[in-house]
Amino acid sequence: MSLATDSILFHSIQPFSVPFGTSKHHPLHCHADAVELLLVLSGTVQCKIDDQVHTASAGTVLFIQPGSWHEQLYPSSDKHHGYRLTFCPVNSTNYTEFPSVIPIDSLDNLKTLFMHLQQEKQFPRTDSKQMTHHVINSILLHVFRAANQQESSNYPNLEETIQDVKHYMEENHSKSLTLEELATRFKLNKYQFARHFKEITGMSPLQYIITCRINTAKHLLRTSDKSVSKIASKTGYKSDTQFQAAFKKAAGLTPRQYRLRHKQNS
Repeated sequence: MSLATDSILFHSIQPFSVPFGTSKHHPLHCHADAVELLLVLSGTVQCKIDDQVHTASAGTVLFIQPGSWHEQLYPSSDKHHGYRLTFCPVNSTNYTEFPSVIPIDSLDNLKTLFMHLQQEKQFPRTDSKQMTHHVINSILLHVFRAANQQESSNYPNLEETIQDVKHYMEENHSKSLTLEELATRFKLNKYQFARHFKEITGMSPLQYIITCRINTAKHLLRTSDKSVSKIASKTGYKSDTQFQAAFKKAAGLTPRQYRLRHKQNS
């Protein structure tokens, strides 16, 4: 995972504090263009992001992507304290690979940066815009480093896992497989999964599924008398038209042309 420093169009930072015995609920909402980031210093924040529930305990950062519908609950069984940072970057795609909950080792350093950012907001100076940009990017680099450490510990046998995914695709390519389903089945973050799959195999998960389908179709065209329609259905295509378009794009020939050429060369 890589991170490019970014220009910040807007930001807002607020400390939050919810005393023991009091619960607080942030209702369902969505920031179309802004990243929301919670540094949890004490307590446990429960957050539902796009129908998935995440728990951010003390010493973690909750990272919410632009365009994600989410709501937060601060249970009454604990005291909650931390900071909420919302910022609108020029390029939001820089952050798509961040996991939702990230454990932080250098918590004191990150807390200091949040305090510095809050002071810049409360007591602005002539150079506060440049300083704010610097501090937010420093925060993101800390979080990025922690996310990379988490990724390394979460997936120690990544190449073996990707091989398992490939085998599953090869055996189930006739089904309607999605990136989300594959990532969930193999307990991977979907963005990290897609990136690592391409790094290891040289193609995206979708491209690999299509390759499996086309290779199976070629085998059936060479070794059976099944109709093109039956082969389309057997390899996961919903229509002959869709199958023939995919086959010609991959093989340079229509299925019938491929079968005829094979017979002529036999």
